[in-house]
Amino acid sequence: MDSPPSKAAPPGSPVSPPPGPGRFLLIDANGVPYTYTALVQDEPGPAGEAGRGERGPGCAPPRKRHGCPECGRVFDSALRLQSHRVSHSELKPFVCGACGKAFKRSSHLSRHRAVHQPGGSRCHACPLCPQRFRDAGELAQHFGGH
Repeated sequence: MDSPPSKAAPPGSPVSPPPGPGRFLLIDANGVPYTYTALVQDEPGPAGEAGRGERGPGCAPPRKRHGCPECGRVFDSALRLQSHRVSHSELKPFVCGACGKAFKRSSHLSRHRAVHQPGGSRCHACPLCPQRFRDAGELAQHFGGH
């Protein structure tokens, strides 16, 4: 029985390097893929200690760090980094059907929808004055001024 033909790339075709440690394929908000390389640094230990990849009993594996190339903020997972990158984008795909206001995140649109609910727009009352607010964050900011 013949073996299946190998799937080698034709000569002269570009071949992308295989993902290795610290290399991630991400997709931006527009659906465009890009490669991100995270710097993973090992701290050198004194001579005689366990080397790279060797840990003593009870030691947790080192966490990978994913830094945002826009602002430098660091995340523990590539998924959290991808979610964060929306904040740097100008896209606002979530649009309110009632007023047309647009948002970057669906959760922000959901929070905004309370504005259009009768009596539900200002349900957080200040205990020290008659003012009412749309969300707990606005109330906390106001409350700090008392």
